[in-house]
Amino acid sequence: MKVNIDTNVFIAIKNKEPEYEYCETIIDSVEEHHLSGVISTIVLAEILVGFYRNDENEEADSFSSSAILNFDIIPVNQDVARQAALIRAQYNLKLPDAIISASSLITGADFLITNDITLQKKLKIQKVSPKEFVEKYLKIDK
Repeated sequence: MKVNIDTNVFIAIKNKEPEYEYCETIIDSVEEHHLSGVISTIVLAEILVGFYRNDENEEADSFSSSAILNFDIIPVNQDVARQAALIRAQYNLKLPDAIISASSLITGADFLITNDITLQKKLKIQKVSPKEFVEKYLKIDK
């Protein structure tokens, strides 16, 4: 199963937000190759901003290295840009959210996993919260 991970899933883990354990389970499943994970370059950039703002340069390097090893990082190319423009025009989303959503469609991801309620309500692609994904869809043989 292929999942596209939104920025807020990683932020929930970093900040130990409520229900972050579900987010950790998903990321662990990608790292253990139970799931195929994709992220947009926008997600990578948004996460790195937080590390750099806090002068956590080593953590930023570690996150980047882990992302490169464990996720297909989807660049913003012409196809993604066109799809993002269509999504933004149709749903009036912010450009970063439209690009992340377009990455789901372009890559054929089965799910966009996000804590963003606006995305969950507006988009007509398969999107779920981390908690819902773990409880309903994640089946791991241990």
